[in-house]
Amino acid sequence: MRHRKNKLLELSTGIVQKTVYVRTLLSNLVKNWKITTTPKRAKVLKAHADYFFSTLIRISWKYEEKDARRECIRFIKENTYWEDVGKKVINTLLPKYIESWNKSSFVADYKIWYRSGDWAPKIMLKLL
Repeated sequence: MRHRKNKLLELSTGIVQKTVYVRTLLSNLVKNWKITTTPKRAKVLKAHADYFFSTLIRISWKYEEKDARRECIRFIKENTYWEDVGKKVINTLLPKYIESWNKSSFVADYKIWYRSGDWAPKIMLKLL
């Protein structure tokens, strides 16, 4: 039986390598506003990015302004790398998402052609 196991969101790495890889992908997505990858990795990253931004919005609604900023910074440090990525999320993305009252769908995916090396399909993920 497959109790609460979503095989579509699995990557063929270990658990530590998966979290490091997803954190790196998320950091690069925020830093560059878009990223190109394979469909399986795109599905995992899109789910993680939606969880990341929806949790930040929930934190900012739950606490007062000063406490919310502190908790958001703590959560961003747990889930991304590089300090400039955290500043970009706090100063640019989070106010935009709070103002628009979004709770989900922060990332759009577009199918692109195929990779030239192994002819694997490519998907571009872009922050909205």
